[in-house]
Amino acid sequence: MTSQNPLETRVSRPDGPVVTDLPGTDTAHTAAARWRAVAAARGDAIAIRTPEQFITFADAAGRVDDLARTITATADPGRPVAVEIESDIDSVIAMLAVLCSGRPLVLLDPFLPPDRRDVLLERSGAQLLDRSAETVPGSTDVVEPGPSDPAVLLFTSGSTGTPKGVVLSQKMPVNHARDGRRFLGMRPADRAVVLLPLSFGGGLDALAMSLLNGSTMLLWDVRRRTTTGLRDWLVAQEATTAHCTPSLLRSWLGELSADDAVGSLRLLSTCGEPTHRADVQLARDTILADGVFCCWAGASEVGNLAFNLFPPDRDIEPGAIPVGVPASDKSVRIVDANGDDLPVGTTGEVLVDSAHIAVGYHRNPEMTAARFIPLPDGRTRYHTGDLGRLDEFGELALLGRSDDAIKIRGYLVEPLEVEAAIRALAWTTDAVVTADRDEARLTAHVAVDPEKWSPSPAEIRQELGKTLTPWMIPRDIVVLAELPRNERGKVDRAALPPPPARPDHEPPRGMTEMALHRFWCQILGLESIGRNEDFVELGGDSLAAAKMLAEVQHHLQLDVNTAMLAEAPTIALFAQRIESAARERSANASGATLIPLRKGTGRPIFLVAGAGSLATSLTPVVRALQTDRPVYAIQSRGVEKRGRADHSVRAAARRAIDDIRSVQPHGPYQVGGYSLGGFVAMELAARLTAAGETCDPVVVLDSLFDPALARRVRGERMGVLDRLRARRGDTQDTALPDRTGDDPAPAREPLPQRLVKEVVLAVLVPTAGMVQLPTPVQWVVFFRLGTRMIRRYRPRDYGGPVGVIRARTNPDDPDLWRQMSSGEVTFHDVSGDHISMIRAPHAADTARAIDEVLNSPAP
Repeated sequence: MTSQNPLETRVSRPDGPVVTDLPGTDTAHTAAARWRAVAAARGDAIAIRTPEQFITFADAAGRVDDLARTITATADPGRPVAVEIESDIDSVIAMLAVLCSGRPLVLLDPFLPPDRRDVLLERSGAQLLDRSAETVPGSTDVVEPGPSDPAVLLFTSGSTGTPKGVVLSQKMPVNHARDGRRFLGMRPADRAVVLLPLSFGGGLDALAMSLLNGSTMLLWDVRRRTTTGLRDWLVAQEATTAHCTPSLLRSWLGELSADDAVGSLRLLSTCGEPTHRADVQLARDTILADGVFCCWAGASEVGNLAFNLFPPDRDIEPGAIPVGVPASDKSVRIVDANGDDLPVGTTGEVLVDSAHIAVGYHRNPEMTAARFIPLPDGRTRYHTGDLGRLDEFGELALLGRSDDAIKIRGYLVEPLEVEAAIRALAWTTDAVVTADRDEARLTAHVAVDPEKWSPSPAEIRQELGKTLTPWMIPRDIVVLAELPRNERGKVDRAALPPPPARPDHEPPRGMTEMALHRFWCQILGLESIGRNEDFVELGGDSLAAAKMLAEVQHHLQLDVNTAMLAEAPTIALFAQRIESAARERSANASGATLIPLRKGTGRPIFLVAGAGSLATSLTPVVRALQTDRPVYAIQSRGVEKRGRADHSVRAAARRAIDDIRSVQPHGPYQVGGYSLGGFVAMELAARLTAAGETCDPVVVLDSLFDPALARRVRGERMGVLDRLRARRGDTQDTALPDRTGDDPAPAREPLPQRLVKEVVLAVLVPTAGMVQLPTPVQWVVFFRLGTRMIRRYRPRDYGGPVGVIRARTNPDDPDLWRQMSSGEVTFHDVSGDHISMIRAPHAADTARAIDEVLNSPAP
C-alpha cells in the first residue's frame, strides 16, 4: 500500500514563495557535485556562521577542494576517513572534503567514551583525518564519486545492541536536500540554526537540508555553550529556521516566556525522539509565535522518513505526534507478520520502499540480506522493525520497536503509548517506559518538574488510572530529576537506575491481610501487591500513608498509627501489628508522637516533622542517609490520634524533649527538623544546652521565616496590624498544594466562600487534634496552626552549631539564621523546592546534605 501525500489537503506549507532549485544544481546527483554547484551559485554569500566566525561559500569551496586533494593523496581509495566533528566551521569543511574525495566519511563525536571511539575506528577500518597535515599541491586529481558510491559510514547509537555501521550512498544527501526544499521550504535566503550534533544522523540531515540548498547554516554548540544567550543570538542573526531535538527544546524553552518570541523565525523543527503536543505548545508560547512547527523522523538506514508540519492555526491531538507524511521517494507500508498489508489504523511493522535508503550494513552481509530487499524496479525495501500505523490522511505514527511490545494479561501493550500518557501529566518533563518480557511488566522512569510538584509513584499511577487500562499502568515507577542521555542526546537506557528490588510475589494470607491488600492496592494504584512488599518502595508517601491508615481504622475498626507502618511496612508485618494492637491495646495505639523510622546502633538522631505532616513524610530522606544510627521522627500531637495539639513552638519543644529523653536520657543529642520542625529543633536544642546538655549541629531542613518572625529576629518594630496578625496567626496559605499541576494559578475564591472558610478554621484551629478530621482538612488545620506558631515564636539564642539545608527556591535572608544562633551556621543548598526536597528524586540530595552536617568536625 503506497501512502497518499496529504500535503495539499491537511498540512500547509511554510509561508513564502514556491522554492526553485539553484542554477546548475539540477544535474547534481551526488553530495560532492551538489556542494560544488551550490557553492558556485552562492559565491560570496555566507555559508556557515558561528558566534566567533563565518565563511563564504566561495572560501569554503576553496578550502574543501584543497583538503579533498590532500585526502586523495594520503588515504587509500575506498578506505573510510574518520573526522572528529564539532559544531564549527573546520568540521563542516572536513566533512565536505571527505565527501568530495570519494572516501566514506566516519563521524567521530568528541563526547564519545574512549572505548566506544576505539570500537568505531576498529570496525570501520577508518583512517583518522589529520587536519594539521600540509595541503597537497593542486595537481592531485580528485576522482568524482558516483551516485551509488558510499558517502558516509554512519554508526547507530547502539542503544538497542551493538553499534552497526550503516552505509549511506552519495545520492542520499541530495535527496535530503530535496526534502528540505519540499517540506521545510529551505531556500538561499534562509538562515538555518542547526542545534543538532553534526556527528549523528539528524545533524547530518540538517546540514544537507540547509547548506546543500544554499542556506546560511548557523552553528551553536549547545553541549559546550549550553542555551544561555541562544535566544538572543537567534534574534541578532535574524534566524529563519531552527532544528533541534525535543529534549533540547524542552530544557531550552522552559526558561523562556512569550516575551522571548523570535520574530524572524518562520519554522522550528525537531527530530531524534517522539514529539508531543506539549512540545509544540511550548514552542508556540515562547519563540515561535507565528511560525510553523515541524516534527520529522528518520533512521540511520532510511535517512528522512516523514515530516509533519503544524502551522499556527493547526490543532494538535493529545499524546505523541504522528511523524507525518512520507519523505521524498519514500513509500511506506504497514504489514503483519506474514508481510500482508494491513488496513488503515491497524498497527503493524513499518516497511519502507525507496531508491534513497542505505546500501546496507558495513561488513555484515547476513544482516544486510535480512533487512534490505532489492526490488525489481531498482528500489530497495527496508524492514524497519518499528511498529506503526497509517491514518486516513496517510500520516504515519510510530509506536516503538516491535521487539519492545509486550503482552500483559494477554493484552499487547506498546510502551510508547504508555509513555505518551505519562508525558501528558502536568508534572512530567521527560519519560521513558521499558518492558521486561520475562516478568511481563513495565517500568517507567519519569522526570518531573519540581516547580509544580514532585509526585510519588502512587500519585502517578493514580493519575494514569484515569486514562489507561490497569494492565497498561507500570508496576515500577522511578521518579528522577532528569533522564540520563548519551552523547547523541538520546535516553541512555543502560544508565537508567533500576527500581527498588522486590521480593518474590506472595499473595496475602488471612482476612486481615486480604483487607489490607485491598486498601493498599486502591491507594497505591496497583492491581496486586505481594504480602512482603514495602509500602514506601511501592511509592507510598505521607499522604498515601494517612489515607491508608484512615481506611484501615474506618473499615476494620482497628486503632492504627504511623509508628506501626514505619516499623512494619509490609502487608504481612503490618497485619501482625494491627492484630496485636487490637488484642493487647498496646501503647502504640495511644497516639504516640515519637516514631522510629530506622533502626541502628549508636546515638540516635531525632528529626521533628513539619506542620501537619506525619513522621513518615521523612522516610525517603531517612532511608537515603549513609549513617547506620537509629533515627526517630517526632510529629505533632493530635495530627494522627486524638489529643490536644501544642499551640506554640516552645510547647512543642517541651513535649519533644520528653519524647527524646524517653529514648536517650542524656546528651550529646543530635536533633533537627523540617519546616516548622526546624524551629522546634532550634528551641529544644537551646533548652537542652541551657539545662547543661550538649548538642551536635542542629539540622534545619528548609524552615521558612514568616515575615512577622523575620522582623522580630531583626529587632524591627511591628505595627499594630502586624501584632494583631501575629496573635491571630492570619495567613492565606491554607490550601493544599496543587498536586496535579493543572492549576498553577488558581482563581481566588469568592469572598463569601473565603469568609466561611475563615470562620470554620477559626473554630477548628484552636481545637486542633481534639476531633479527627478528613485527611485534607486535618492537613489544612495543622498547617494553619503551624503558621500561627511560627508567627508568634520568640526565639532564644542558641549558642551551638547549626546546619541549614535550603531548597533551591528558599527566599530567606541567610543572616536571619546567624541572628538566631551565636554559634557557627553553615548553609547547604539542595535540589527541589520546599515540598519536593524530601521526596524522590530530591530526597537523596537532601540526605547527602544531612550526612555532611552530621559528619562535620566539631567547631
